[in-house]
Amino acid sequence: MRRLLERRRLTAEEFETCTGEFERSGRSRAATTPQRAGRGVVALPRRGRGAYAPGQLAGFLPKDMPVHTRPHTETIAPQMHSGGSTGDARPLIVSSGDMRHLLTDHTWPWILTGRVTNSDGMAGSGVLVGARLILTAHHLRPSQSIGRGGWWMTFSPHFDSGADPNAPFGSSNVSDLAHYNAERDTEYVAGHDFMLCRLFEPMGLRLGFLGATSFTHSWRGLQVWHHIGYPADVGGGTRPAVQINQSMEDDYEEDNGQYIETEASLDHGNAGGPFFSWFDDGHVRLCGVVSGAESSDGDLDNALTSGDAMVCLIDWGRSTWPA
Repeated sequence: MRRLLERRRLTAEEFETCTGEFERSGRSRAATTPQRAGRGVVALPRRGRGAYAPGQLAGFLPKDMPVHTRPHTETIAPQMHSGGSTGDARPLIVSSGDMRHLLTDHTWPWILTGRVTNSDGMAGSGVLVGARLILTAHHLRPSQSIGRGGWWMTFSPHFDSGADPNAPFGSSNVSDLAHYNAERDTEYVAGHDFMLCRLFEPMGLRLGFLGATSFTHSWRGLQVWHHIGYPADVGGGTRPAVQINQSMEDDYEEDNGQYIETEASLDHGNAGGPFFSWFDDGHVRLCGVVSGAESSDGDLDNALTSGDAMVCLIDWGRSTWPA
């Protein structure tokens, strides 16, 4: 099995387009410049085989927050685009049966996923999983900026460049990052392509957050999973696209991490976006976040990253970085 991670930076043209959207909404260019730099990067030791892991984590629905089990959407016309300016990545796959729609719903839990940008010029998706926590893809870590001694990441829940206002629920810079200590082990990183980010602002207290679970084999083929992300072929990665009732086809375990294959339509910018569902106890839990494309026996599929290690990372964050 060969893992192909999605790595794409914004082109100068795309960055100016995004900045222009802010200016047209009445915000100044200065307002788009992150005001708070990241402070710390935590590399946790790898979890040993058989180590305790919570089976699942609950989410949080604030009092009086409106809820829709099925989101309001609009049709979209995806645009063709190149694979990125650096040429060092293979894009995720948009299937012939593309079921994506533009997400226009402003209720819970559809507002919990947002756009992630960083000081390395990368953009993707992330989702609230705690009072001041988001989960995203590990490969969105701004490693170059961290190496230079100064970095930032920004999370904007339900950001939509085509709506007014663009960021109806505000935004927050990231203060700290946490992931497993495996930067020089590409195989391990591929199976654990998730990263926890601590926000300066406790947005989850106001908006709520998702619970989490690792994937169970018996869930294969069930069309119960919903995905939100910011694909590059929809508004240049600045508009939220949603797919409902998607399925997972296969899953593979490695070092407490999981690969999960899906035939949902994904593109650059979807990385870090969640796949989630309602459970019998009334909670909404994610089972993983988008990583990249995975090749097995010549068959290339989109893939998520999940597993007990992911659930443990979120659990660690909730206890170590409380509201």
